[in-house]
Amino acid sequence: MSVSKQLGRILIGLFLILSVPATASFAHVRKYVWTQGYETLPKGEFELESFVTLKVPDGDVSREHSWEYQEELEYGVTDHLNIAHYERWETQNVVGPDDSTVYKGFKFEAKYRVGEKGKYWVDPLIYVEWITNPRERHEDKNPNEIELKLILAKDFGKFNITYNQIMESQFGRGGRTKQEFAVAASYEVISEFRIGAEFTGQYWAPGSHRNELSLGPTLSWENRWFWIAAGARFGLNHVADDVEARVIVGVPF
Repeated sequence: MSVSKQLGRILIGLFLILSVPATASFAHVRKYVWTQGYETLPKGEFELESFVTLKVPDGDVSREHSWEYQEELEYGVTDHLNIAHYERWETQNVVGPDDSTVYKGFKFEAKYRVGEKGKYWVDPLIYVEWITNPRERHEDKNPNEIELKLILAKDFGKFNITYNQIMESQFGRGGRTKQEFAVAASYEVISEFRIGAEFTGQYWAPGSHRNELSLGPTLSWENRWFWIAAGARFGLNHVADDVEARVIVGVPF
């Protein structure tokens, strides 16, 4: 199936979802798909999040792309501390009949929301994630990686701006560290529906003289039973993928 047909089905699904009236508000709703926000689950609450990400490295060869699938189960230990577990898969689509889906490992996450919203000049959150991919062992690579984020967010009425300072570091001898960022802004156009934009990139990438830079739009919306966020980003230089698109659906329970 071509990328255009798959994106068409996603857009139809989003249209059907958005036709359901929204009557409730959740404490933990993603405003963005690439940028982590200042949100945590209430104590004792669970949430299931499903991620689907399309990556097209070269728009001139759109039939060579990949789909990433991620399932996350998150739990509110306290109103300020959440823990989560992720399972990950990837489908590599290439020209010809050799498409294949492989297991990409799992992740453990902890995030801590500092203070309450509005207590400080900005709202801070600390995020720690351990990532492992067993397949890396077959390539003589260390399968473990740690990701640290400092999230700073601020609301101005219906307008939100959020910044992520990100460090990704590989374990083991010879492991490399990336310094990245994500900055996003959004506005609540109508009740529970926001539009925004995200700008992502790298301050430092080992072995590269040019760092990835991407920019794109984001939409988010919540329903009485679940919330959804969708976005795309487009590479601003040749280092970044030409196109990436992501949809996240969250179901609290």
